[in-house]
Amino acid sequence: MIVAYFLSKYDKAAYVQLGFPSKTATHKEIGRVLGINPNSVKNMRDEFDPLHDNPRVGWYQRPLRPSRAKVVEAFQDMLEEELRDVIIEILNNSEFSTTDEFGDIIKTITEREKAPKRKPVFIVRGPTGRKAEEIYIDYHRETGEPVTGKLFDKRDQGCGYDFEISNAHKNIKVEVKGLDGDVGGIMFTSKEWDIANKNGNSYFLVIVRNISKKPSIKIIQNPASILKPKKYVFTTAQVRWNVTDSELSRI
Repeated sequence: MIVAYFLSKYDKAAYVQLGFPSKTATHKEIGRVLGINPNSVKNMRDEFDPLHDNPRVGWYQRPLRPSRAKVVEAFQDMLEEELRDVIIEILNNSEFSTTDEFGDIIKTITEREKAPKRKPVFIVRGPTGRKAEEIYIDYHRETGEPVTGKLFDKRDQGCGYDFEISNAHKNIKVEVKGLDGDVGGIMFTSKEWDIANKNGNSYFLVIVRNISKKPSIKIIQNPASILKPKKYVFTTAQVRWNVTDSELSRI
């Protein structure tokens, strides 16, 4: 599942980095190393495809299974080169699977698969969110809601919100969440929810529903005073390089 997630998220770059002559050859070699049918590699990759901006449609007809959701939760914040390191370890280092760190990740994923079926508790960041944000940019240009003013793009600045709107009288923060259908929940990161609480009436949540067909927009002022989200804590995988005391002593 972790390897398949890498192939889906980074698509062409992932296949190139693994160094096999074709996608079919890549699936075949991964299947050989992991002891599974090469078609299973492809099918697992397709399960993740609806989350990512690649040419494949994937298995959009059904919700993400719990174990697949846990893979996304654990690895979605990794840079390509970091996740690639994990994949190379999985495929080439037989001792990697015996480490405590990797064991903890696999255990968490396995437990999630066996857990009772329930609705997803998170929305994966990706094309859905980006499309919702672009829809809101056009919406604000046309309507000036929730306030008129100059719209500043803060999406890539790590501020904890997507946009800032300023005029002569006020300065507000806007967070945009997207849903592919008419129903579903949303996720706040810890930083986003903290910003929402601190800014009160100067913070607006924009929910864009049904973004792929006929988008509808709902705007909520001061969502922290209205919504009662449930807190979830997830294990996120990280790549670390440890230097032992004996190694340091040799220098």
